[in-house]
Amino acid sequence: MPAPSPSLPRAAFSLFLAAALLSHTRAAIKPPPDALQHWAFQPTSNPDPPASPDPTLQPIDRFLRASLANAGLSPAAPADSRSLIRRITFDLTGLPPSAADTDAFSTADAANRPAAVAALTNRLLASPHFGERWGRHWLDLARYSDTKGYVYAREERRFAHAPTYRRWVISALNNDLPYNRFLLLQIAGDQLLPPDSPDLAAMGFLTGGRRFIGVTHDIIDDRIDVVMRSTMALTVQCARCHDHKYDPVPTADYYSLYGVFQSSTDQLIPLNTTDDAELKKRQDALASAMASHRADAAQRLRSRLADYLNAQRELAKYPEEGFDQILSPGDLIPASVRRWRDWLHTHASPAHPIFGPWLTLATVPADRFPDLAAAALAPLLASGSLHPAIAAAFQSAPDSPATVASRYSEVFNAAAAHPDAPGSAALLALLNDPSGPFQVPATGIVNNELFFPSDTVTALWKLQGDVDRRLIELNAPAALILTDLSPAANPRIFERGSPARLGPEVPRRLPLILAPHDRQPFQSGSGRLELANAIASPENPLTARVFVNRVWQHLFGAGLVRTPSDFGLRAGSPSHPALLDWLARDFIHSGWSLKSLLRNLIASRAYQQSHTPANPDDSAVLDPDNRLLSRAPVRRLDFEAVRDAMLAVSGDLDNVSDGPPMEITDPANRRRTVHAWIDRQFVPGTLRSFDFANPDIHVATRHETTVPQQALFFLNGPFAAARARSLAAASASFPDPDRIQFLHRQLYQRPASATESASALAFLAAAKADAAAQSPHPPPSPWSCGTGAFDESSQRTASFTPLPYFTGSAYQGAAAWPGGPTGWAQLTATGGHPGDSRQHAVIRRWTAPAAATITITGTLRHEPTQGDGIRAFIISSRHGTLLTADIHHRDAPMAVSSLTVSRGDTIDFLVDIRNELNSDQFLWSPHISNSNATWRADLDFSGPATPPPDFLEPWAQYAQVLLLANEFSFTD
Repeated sequence: MPAPSPSLPRAAFSLFLAAALLSHTRAAIKPPPDALQHWAFQPTSNPDPPASPDPTLQPIDRFLRASLANAGLSPAAPADSRSLIRRITFDLTGLPPSAADTDAFSTADAANRPAAVAALTNRLLASPHFGERWGRHWLDLARYSDTKGYVYAREERRFAHAPTYRRWVISALNNDLPYNRFLLLQIAGDQLLPPDSPDLAAMGFLTGGRRFIGVTHDIIDDRIDVVMRSTMALTVQCARCHDHKYDPVPTADYYSLYGVFQSSTDQLIPLNTTDDAELKKRQDALASAMASHRADAAQRLRSRLADYLNAQRELAKYPEEGFDQILSPGDLIPASVRRWRDWLHTHASPAHPIFGPWLTLATVPADRFPDLAAAALAPLLASGSLHPAIAAAFQSAPDSPATVASRYSEVFNAAAAHPDAPGSAALLALLNDPSGPFQVPATGIVNNELFFPSDTVTALWKLQGDVDRRLIELNAPAALILTDLSPAANPRIFERGSPARLGPEVPRRLPLILAPHDRQPFQSGSGRLELANAIASPENPLTARVFVNRVWQHLFGAGLVRTPSDFGLRAGSPSHPALLDWLARDFIHSGWSLKSLLRNLIASRAYQQSHTPANPDDSAVLDPDNRLLSRAPVRRLDFEAVRDAMLAVSGDLDNVSDGPPMEITDPANRRRTVHAWIDRQFVPGTLRSFDFANPDIHVATRHETTVPQQALFFLNGPFAAARARSLAAASASFPDPDRIQFLHRQLYQRPASATESASALAFLAAAKADAAAQSPHPPPSPWSCGTGAFDESSQRTASFTPLPYFTGSAYQGAAAWPGGPTGWAQLTATGGHPGDSRQHAVIRRWTAPAAATITITGTLRHEPTQGDGIRAFIISSRHGTLLTADIHHRDAPMAVSSLTVSRGDTIDFLVDIRNELNSDQFLWSPHISNSNATWRADLDFSGPATPPPDFLEPWAQYAQVLLLANEFSFTD
């Protein structure tokens, strides 16, 4: 950069420097000229494994040991049998091995480790728990949720299809569906499967994301992102507003993909036949209403053709999609204005026989229209190519754009009025074309809601919600698929990401990265199947690499590439590039088999080694991050594995995999965590505390934190306590020393050492002493609050029903006051209000804790001048009515000088409405005393009695200690 002139003013120099820095920054954040030569975009090589003096080493170990040798390191020793079976079992199923399985494996391992590992691996891969564990890994990538996120109240917030997609993923992995087929079905299953195939559930991968309050551009952006990052680790989403700053992904490539999903529409379909009459009734109601509203909308579009054409000259007045648009039937619908815009752009030209004059005159300035219109139309009229009715309408030059629109309206109205007239057929064909601008798209409300007035949208969403809710109630399998719209128009670039600023048209085709030399536009429909085939192709340099790297990550703690969803130029290089390519090729040659890949990785000595390095000092210096795998990584179990393991070892695990999802915090939920209810908008705090994958976005790697909430969940929460009680009950028949051994083998698959046994006995003795020393729970309060009635004939309380809701300062009949069957009934520390009738008088009851002679004092006050006042009674269960008062706008002393009571006798302080409900609030805080004690209604007022703490008995406490130890929550 040249030095500034000495005479250059300071402000000018600052601007000069800022411009230079900005220019340099912009240059620095553009993809380099050789970006396409990046290692990830090159075809996979076919490397030979390095030579090794040990002929028993498999190729994976030969690659890894060559790198260790180059660094001057040696591999760690083999892991012990118990550590290895825990590692393999947790990795493949997310559950711990049993003590019996551990003993059997140890015996087999001592005789022949390769054979023992192979037999164990095959058994676990055949377990249904395999798909549950590895299905959760995929669901993280697929941003799985059972709900849509924030939606308007008119829309059902739950997905009807989500549980079916989850079950499909688990089943596909259990069946070892080839990975290329796994991807094809999730991206384009609608074009590969018959319409009644249960595999259509796979398309929940695309359709299970956030709904973004119905904003199409964001929904499509989400689908582009989940496909490209999950399958090929490409951050194409970055090119939505500008060319990618680092990778060779121009904005045009983003909109090529945008066009693929823009040309697809959602369709919810049940996946089995059902004779449920209610579901059929709701489906018919939705279909009928949709047909009716589409017909009404089409009629409005035809009747206002001139207005929609005029709107094309002032598009800025019609906003793009937004959740804040409230439209009436009399409004021009912005979505229909844009549909006209897009149809004219893609279907018409100046030579078009019907809309040629419109497009020709659209370029004429409005202020010179009368002067230029005739000359502009002359060549068209002379060509003889115009539709006769259009040619006749424009024989005389229009004087304004509005006149042009009006003449088009007259032509189409005449054709509709006289369908048999010459030339009407072509015009009517355009009027009735399902893909034309005179029609609302024949899709579900999820895709065409923007074409209706707001009240219609609300009504249609309610009917759609009725169908969704019935499917959910029936737990009926359903799929939300994509189907191609026809014909599929090419997309246009949104300049700076704004749909209001349309740029040039681009074809739907593969990104430059995947086809740098010969890119052809997609030929079939939306192009989604062609895109899926390109992604799942063995020639694709990314797909196999990305997937084997993800699998490596789950077994070794980190991928060979440590940015598993970004293989672009900002990603680090693979730690072992040749090994990554060898794995990718071997994966493809195995038939894209996940289980075959896992067998190879688990059979490697690198996977089976100890986490203690051969030379800790050298390893700490030369391989501090364990990139060279000089040792096995120490790995903590994720929340799902810890929770599921606690259920398994306590004997509480429910292996039912079908049925609707349950709340994770439901005490009755003993199913595996993968089947838990996931609410995108309200992710349970428990899951958030344990670093659960954010269901709003694609998650490639979970964060791993250690926060107090995690320990508190297991220490103070009911879940671990319930598991501890189950373990204590299961071991209750053993003598104490054997009981300790049972618990250690059940949880840790090993016996307790002598030191551990001694510590356990000491702990149990202390816990038993603590339990014996616990102070008794304080006695319940003698006061209670309720409603009832005064029996005039017996002069006693006819009934007493406790008031069910306590607000913190009052007892009342419902959460909202007044409310519930008792209406205005309420009691506070100092007074209250009777219920709506004499049958719902309020009663403050005192129950005698012991036999005594008592005195009652207090003052009843009714302050309002309105109404007719209240009635009040003091009633003894033993002696009947002791005192009565009818008061209105005054005070009355309510005292009994001496009364004998026995333990359990009640004294009721009852107030009712007298004759009418009107301003019946009162103040009355009775005091009861004897020679030894005083009970005051105001000072003794409190909430419902707290039940005594449900303490764990000593053996359950010990079981909980073992459950919370690190040994339980780490793989090794």
